[in-house]
Amino acid sequence: MKNNYNIEKIIDSLYNKGYSNFLSSKELALVKGKLSEKEYNIYNLYNESNKVILYKKNIPKIKLFKIESKIELRHQDVLGTIFSLGIKEDTFGDIVKYDDSFYIFLLPHLVEYFKSNLVQVKNNPINLEEADISLATNFEQEYIKEEFIVSSLRIDNIVSTIVGESRKSTLERFKNKEIILNCEEEIKPTRVLKENDVFSIRKKGKYKFSTIKKVTKKGGFIIEILKYK
Repeated sequence: MKNNYNIEKIIDSLYNKGYSNFLSSKELALVKGKLSEKEYNIYNLYNESNKVILYKKNIPKIKLFKIESKIELRHQDVLGTIFSLGIKEDTFGDIVKYDDSFYIFLLPHLVEYFKSNLVQVKNNPINLEEADISLATNFEQEYIKEEFIVSSLRIDNIVSTIVGESRKSTLERFKNKEIILNCEEEIKPTRVLKENDVFSIRKKGKYKFSTIKKVTKKGGFIIEILKYK
């Protein structure tokens, strides 16, 4: 019920304001299941951004802010501070590290709220300075490269191997709609993954199937998986 309620709020915002707040890949998949492709456009913050915004006609004027600090910050500390302030996840976009600094995407009507509330990270003062949104074209998704040996390229087999759980537990993930493949809920565990397919496992992370590195003598595969940082 909670998911349905959230999706209805997103759709209402799209029609009343002309755009949504920031959406995760799962939220995007749920909305796409409710609307036809003619009813919305997708704005990606940068190439392979984790969050997107839906809009009807005009792209909202997203603001990009640099998080300035005298000490080196960690992504998890910035994110943890934001959540500790009670700030909702849909009110800000990706937090991206670029050229040794962190940047955050905000909707214009939330800028002052963030400026007033996000003033320190782990007791260290920070400042939000607006940056040119065109800088985001330089942002690139960072990955951790991992290799796995799998008996087949079926998504259930790959998910089971990555998570290190039984096939039965993995099948429950599909039943519970915990797997997102290319921004769509995936309920078919027999789906064969292709290179560059992007999939998310609830509470485990987001991944890209990079390539098959080698076919084993027993007919299995050594594959490269990119885990999103």
